[in-house]
Amino acid sequence: MILYSIFFIGLGFIGLFFGAKLLIISLENIAHRLGISHLMVGLTILAIGTSLPEIAVSIMGGLDKLYGIDPNIDGIVIGNKIGSFFTQITLILGILGLSQSIFVSKWELRREGTMLFVSLFIFLLCAIDLVITRLEAILMIVAYILYLFLIIKSEKRLEKVKIETLTSDKERLDPHSFETIDMPFEASTPKKDIGILIVGFLILLIGADITILGAHNLANELNVPASVIGLLIVGLGTSLPELVADLTALRRESHGIAVGDILGSNICDILFATGAGAVIAEFNVDLILILFDIPMLFLAISLTYYFLWTEKTLKKWEAALLISYYGFYVLLKLLFFQI
Repeated sequence: MILYSIFFIGLGFIGLFFGAKLLIISLENIAHRLGISHLMVGLTILAIGTSLPEIAVSIMGGLDKLYGIDPNIDGIVIGNKIGSFFTQITLILGILGLSQSIFVSKWELRREGTMLFVSLFIFLLCAIDLVITRLEAILMIVAYILYLFLIIKSEKRLEKVKIETLTSDKERLDPHSFETIDMPFEASTPKKDIGILIVGFLILLIGADITILGAHNLANELNVPASVIGLLIVGLGTSLPELVADLTALRRESHGIAVGDILGSNICDILFATGAGAVIAEFNVDLILILFDIPMLFLAISLTYYFLWTEKTLKKWEAALLISYYGFYVLLKLLFFQI
């Protein structure tokens, strides 16, 4: 039965991956037509696109709970959000840092880095009573929409300023960030994009449902809390689109997309993805997540922020340390902090 559950989780991950990929392709086509900058794509379209697995897991989890298909799905869904956040800010960013030197400008880090702390703090306030209500879910979604509005307003202001002026004080900006994105695939028609979007969306939802049901079965068979499976397995699996997208962006020397996606995707996961599911059905939050996992996540954000702020780059030893921190967290979680 354990192998059966693992098989279905793997099948669900495949659906999540390819469903998200189809959606991202259609979204990037639309972005190309609109002439959107690299940084804008990374912070909004690509961040939301690569967060689609987390969004789908929340929505399907909410529907499963609402209709009684799996009323105890809370641990998988909430664990997935925290686990995905933790995985991206440590393991994924560390892998990117080891594969190639990455950098981020201080104005970008000041804006998105600060919002990382704010978004997690909002989540903590909503979850402190161990339940995320529909009203709190709406507040999360509104907070994310306001964040997007501020980004768009900020980007419009920045695009009016010449890069030479911004770099006069040795502020290291990605020169590709303000360019229109290159078309990485054959030109398509609007109808084709809509078709790809619909197919990708359906595959994504099916993959999400298979993943969460398989994960819950695995938790029961291993006799571990569902939140542990959500944190360590589902959280890792739903982070794969970010890893693939960001490695591709780095190979194209589109540093703005890679860093912007990591920062923007985490904000989307913890606010919009959580809220999207909790609007459908209120989610309970395990106490251990409040006492152990979220403090560890705050420490991870602080560590990452410090590394990126000091010289606006992530050195290889710093990237390796982030990966080691993720391993240390997993070890502590499995040995001492499951419940």
